[in-house]
Amino acid sequence: MSNKIIHVFNDDKFIDPAIKLFESVCPGISEYWVIKKETDSFIYVTSKLAKKLNVFNNKDFDDFIVMINDSDISNTIVFFHALDNKKQEIVTKLSKKIVKVWFIWGYDLYGNWPLLKKTIYEKHTKRFIRKFLFQNQKEAIIFNNLSFWIFKKLNSFKYFLPSKVIRVLKNNYDTLFFKAANEIDIIVPVIPNESEFTKRIGLKAFYAPFTYGCIEDLLGDKTNQNVLNSKNILVGNSADPTNNHIEIFMKLSKMDLGERRVYVPLSYGGNEKYKAFLIKMGERLIGKNFYPLTTFMSLEKYNEILLSCGVLIFNHVRQQGVGNIITMGYLGAKIFINSKSPVYRFYKDFGIIFFDINSLKDSEICPLSKKDYENNKKLLFELYSEDSVKEKINELLKVVETVKNDKE
Repeated sequence: MSNKIIHVFNDDKFIDPAIKLFESVCPGISEYWVIKKETDSFIYVTSKLAKKLNVFNNKDFDDFIVMINDSDISNTIVFFHALDNKKQEIVTKLSKKIVKVWFIWGYDLYGNWPLLKKTIYEKHTKRFIRKFLFQNQKEAIIFNNLSFWIFKKLNSFKYFLPSKVIRVLKNNYDTLFFKAANEIDIIVPVIPNESEFTKRIGLKAFYAPFTYGCIEDLLGDKTNQNVLNSKNILVGNSADPTNNHIEIFMKLSKMDLGERRVYVPLSYGGNEKYKAFLIKMGERLIGKNFYPLTTFMSLEKYNEILLSCGVLIFNHVRQQGVGNIITMGYLGAKIFINSKSPVYRFYKDFGIIFFDINSLKDSEICPLSKKDYENNKKLLFELYSEDSVKEKINELLKVVETVKNDKE
């Protein structure tokens, strides 16, 4: 009997491209469930193949678990696209015989693992977060290098440890996320070298590749355009503090920006307190060049803004904003990335010409050379063309088959 793949998604802009890709490579073997209350409409998902999964209703949640566990377990695979709280609950309820695949989106790894979470903010951003957003996170900071094997050792003596130590151990390891992550058979990170972080949790899952969308779909009729002569600057991809905006604002405040606009997307992620803080600091440090994007706009309008930007500055320490990096890198943008990020290391190792945030200065805010543009365009197409992306699905399915056979 052929495999049956059950996808569990959130309502997101990446879902339609994912469904399209899976149906083009392995049509008819997948069910696509999007977590949504029955009374709510989809915001991003338009595919007719998508079905609502109301995990907020206990009966619907239980029925979904029973449906999977009562199916042909040996041929059922569940793909979890991001591993947030409700998906963690599902993972822990499923039979151990079912192959479980975690597509790591970034926030689900770093946001749920305190020992990673506190490493992703730069100094000035961290100061704001500690003061205003996460005032109760101080205890986790004590255990900066606590690893899985140390936890196992300490846990053996938990009855003899101070209560503060026990509390931190529980916060890190005795969690729904930790239990669910250790039930995962296959991890699918956005950037291959991000899999190294899962080892810090003690995961022994197999690695498999996948990419949400291809160059041809991402750019449509714009594949022959470039932004080599575009003067504006894009900073970050959302209002989430993981963008480490303030450090970039401070660098830009010391530069002669001329008439360049500094666009900062703030309509997605983050919270109102942080957005208000960013707007205040942007106006103070960047002045008339500062253009915050605070409201949702049409894709056409947003693309128009992107095409006016010849420079992208992404100060994330964690993997984030890869879709923008792929499309704008292909179009010839000069891209500055935090060198601590696995994104920076992966692309540099592959030969793509990106720049370290630390090299950001007046003399570097200039167009990418034609030679570097051609190099990046070639290599990014190699990684993310339609043929390449479809081949990754075939590789993923081979890994699934291997794991499935091991469970039999």
